[in-house]
Amino acid sequence: MSPEEKEKLESLKKITVRPGTPKDLTVAIEAFIKQAIIVGEYDLESMPTEYMQNLLETMAKYPEYNNVTLSMLKILKANDLM
Repeated sequence: MSPEEKEKLESLKKITVRPGTPKDLTVAIEAFIKQAIIVGEYDLESMPTEYMQNLLETMAKYPEYNNVTLSMLKILKANDLM
């Protein structure tokens, strides 16, 4: 892992969910971040798809997160991940 990648991974470990975020969405975000850290620490090829699926399905429940959800979907499609 390059020093830049290690720095990004360390900054990922410091991310917190904004107070006031719905509980189920908080859990989904935290689980996704934890898995992203595991992927980085163990130099895995990918994350189990269930984490992204759970995050997107949970975000879809909340219209106020529509822009973020749509942006994530665009990124996934652009990278042929869905």
